Amino acid sequence: MLGWLALLASTALAGALKLGYAPTPAPGEKPALIVTTDKALVELQVVIEAGGRTWKFEKANVAAGTQMRFEWDRDPANPTATAHVLAGFSDDSEEEMVLPLTFKYGGGLTVDLGAASADVGKRTLTVSVTDRVERADVIAYGAHKAQLDSSSFPIGAGPGAISVPWVGSPGDVVLLDVTLHNDSGWTGFTYSPWFLDIPHEDVHFATNSDAIPPEEEPKLRATLAELLDVLDKYGEVVPVKLYIAGCTDTMGDASSNVDLSRRRARSIASWLRSNGYSKPIYYYGFGETLLAVPTGDSVDNASNRRALYMVGANPPPAGSGVPAVSWIAL
Repeated sequence: MLGWLALLASTALAGALKLGYAPTPAPGEKPALIVTTDKALVELQVVIEAGGRTWKFEKANVAAGTQMRFEWDRDPANPTATAHVLAGFSDDSEEEMVLPLTFKYGGGLTVDLGAASADVGKRTLTVSVTDRVERADVIAYGAHKAQLDSSSFPIGAGPGAISVPWVGSPGDVVLLDVTLHNDSGWTGFTYSPWFLDIPHEDVHFATNSDAIPPEEEPKLRATLAELLDVLDKYGEVVPVKLYIAGCTDTMGDASSNVDLSRRRARSIASWLRSNGYSKPIYYYGFGETLLAVPTGDSVDNASNRRALYMVGANPPPAGSGVPAVSWIAL
C-alpha cells in the first residue's frame, strides 16, 4: 500500500498524471484539483493543505483516461493551498507530485444598480461593484436604438462605488450599454441617463383650485400629442416614464403651496391618463422651491405658476435642475 502523502517533501514532474485547477472559482464554487490519468491506476491518494487544515482523498482501480475532481472548503481568507499527489499504476510504477495552488476569490464581478445615478452635466454614471474594475466599454444609443458612439475608459477603482464616463451628447443619448472588465472576467449592464423636457403651455388654474378648467384642455391635448410622439421614438428603446412637477409662485403660505402644487400635478397626471396616456406617470409638488423667475416672498408671478413635464427611463438625473425626491406614482 502507498504511504499517506503527508510524508512527501519533494516535487516530481508529471508523467502519466495531469494536474489542473481553476485559479478563479466562480461565486459559490469550491476550489478543486483536477487529476487526469493516462494509465490505469491501482491507487491514488491526494492530500490538500490549506489554511491550516488537511483534506485527504483516495481512489482505487481507476481506468486510463479518467478525470477526477477533488474539492475542499472555500475560504477567501486563505487563497493558497498545496496539493500532494501519489499514484500507483497497474504496471507497478509510481508517481508523486507536490503542486502549489493560488486562488483569487473575488466573489465575481457584479453590479448593483439599486443606487445607480447619472450626472448629465459631467456625463458620468455611478454604480456599485463587488470587485475592482480595470476598464469600461461604453456604447451609446439614441432614438430608435441607433448607435451614436462607443469608447473604452480606464477605471482602476472598486469594490464599491465607481464612476463610469459615457459618450454621446446628453440630449441624444437614450441608452448606455456598459461592459466592465477586470482580471477575473467581465459583466455588463444597461442604463438610461436620458430625459426630456416636454414643451407645453401651462394650464391656468383658478385661485387655490386644482380643477382643470374645460377651456384649458386644448393645452393638455397638445401635450398629449407630444408625449405620444416621444413614445414612438423611444418607447422601444427604454421603458418611458412621465414625471410631472407642480410649481407655484411665492404668494401664500409655503406649506400650502406645496400641497396645492402637488394636487395640480396630480390633476394633470389624471387627465393625461384618462385621455389615453398609458405609460407610468409620477408626480410631485415642489411648491415655490423651483421658481422659473426668482422673486421675493408674496410675489404674484404667472411664470412661476407652472408644471414641468419630463420623460425618462429613470427619475430626472443630477444636472437636470430638478432635485431628487420620492416621486408619487399615479
